[in-house]
This record gives sequence, C-alpha cells and structure tokens, in this order.
Amino acid sequence: MTPQGTPIAVPLRAWLAVEVLFGVGAVLAIGRDPANSATNFAWPINPTVMAAVLGAFYITSAPLFLLPLLAKRWENIRVMILPAALFCTVQMAATFLHWDKFSVGTGPFYVWFASYLLPPPIFVAAYLWHQRQAGSYATPDHDPLPAWLNRLLIGVGGLLTLIAALTFLFPGFLIPIFPWQLTPLTARSLSGWLIAVGTLMLWMSRENDRTRARLGTPMLILVLPALLMQMLRFSEQVNWGNPVLWIGLLLFAIVGFCGLYLANGGWREALN
Repeated sequence: MTPQGTPIAVPLRAWLAVEVLFGVGAVLAIGRDPANSATNFAWPINPTVMAAVLGAFYITSAPLFLLPLLAKRWENIRVMILPAALFCTVQMAATFLHWDKFSVGTGPFYVWFASYLLPPPIFVAAYLWHQRQAGSYATPDHDPLPAWLNRLLIGVGGLLTLIAALTFLFPGFLIPIFPWQLTPLTARSLSGWLIAVGTLMLWMSRENDRTRARLGTPMLILVLPALLMQMLRFSEQVNWGNPVLWIGLLLFAIVGFCGLYLANGGWREALN
C-alpha cells in the first residue's frame, strides 16, 4: 500500500527547531521587553509601541515553527514554507536598504542577520525537494474549503499582500496616516509581516484543503489579540481615533475569523 503523504525530511525538521529558537529570542526581546530594543534587538525602535507591535507578530508566528516539529506529513506544513521564505526575504531586503540604522556588530544584530539571511534558500530548497518526493506517495484525502471561505482568503490575503508590497516600495504612503510614528525602516519591517499573513492566506486558498491549512491557523487566530495586547500596553502612544487603525483591526478580525473556521476540525489528521 502506498504511504499517505510525504514524510518531512530530518534536515527541515532540524531547521524548524532552529527557527523556534530565533522566534523565542525575538519574543523575549521586543515581545516581552519592547522598551529596551536599543540593547536587546537588532536596531533601536521608536516609539516603543512600534517595537511592541513587531513583537506581537513574533508571538503569532511561534506556532508556525513549533507545530511542524510535531507533524509527520509534508503536505500539512507546505502552506507555511514559501510565505516564510518570502517574509524573510523582505526583512533581509529592508536590512540592506537601511543598514545604517542597525546596531551592526552587536549580538542581537548577528542573530537578526542570520535569522533572515539563511531561511529563504533553506525553505525554497526544502520546498523543491519535498515536492519532488511527493510524487512517490499517495495524495492524502481531500477536504476542500467552502467556496465563500476560499474567496475570503483570496480577497483579504490579496489585499494585505498588496498593502505590504506598496508599503515596502513606497513606505512614505503609510507614514503620514499611521496611528503612531513610523520610519521607512519600521514601515518596511511591518510590511514583511503583512506579506507573511497575506501570502499564508493565499497559500491556504491554493491548497484548498482544511486539513492541509490547519497548522497555519494559529497565526491567523492570534494576530488580532496579540496586536491589541501589545498596543494596550502603550496605549498613550496610539492615536485611537485614527481610521487606519480601525480598518487594520477590522481586517485582522476577518483574518482571525478565517483562522477559527479552519482550526475547527481534526488536529490529529493535521499532525499525522
């Protein structure tokens, strides 16, 4: 009998464990202690709420690397591989564009640099290798998404990806309308996270399978509460009357709804 699904190769599992360590370091730095980004992060981030918000995204991404360590089939983690590679590429590009703003020569900078320089080629190589191997294994049972959810994933994921691309290319368009002070570097770093969420949703639509999308859902579910938690810590720095803020929160509420809908189902099948 042909095995159901493609086994995850040991080198990819090992790299995902390294990614967990990178993520834990970032959460402990600007997720837990955003006020001290000048000493515990790759560059000093002001205002503090901006560091806290970037930390919120690190919090949401942690399950994306932790859960695949428990999974057995490539098909059930594939949804997050290329979005992660694209996210890291954007952050690396922002690093080179704003090199003078970084604390080059410090330990946190070297961790940052390694954590974004290495993943793109590793993830792309892992994707290509596993996809070639997938032809030798039977396709797992198909559990297609409802048509309305597929359209919602494409619409919201595409919008977030478009906003992210415009922000990266033209950070000046977002700076004047944002609910707190942005710089070109923080705008571009934020765009990387928007691309991560947006392309994850688009890839879920492409997979069109609830089981194969399920391990990516914690990021979608956590993003709104994590952002609110971090913004409320420094609420005096946030312009709560800014319409862009509420449009963004509404978008992330829809993101969370998609995640909750997809998370409702068999987690055992997603991990086995």
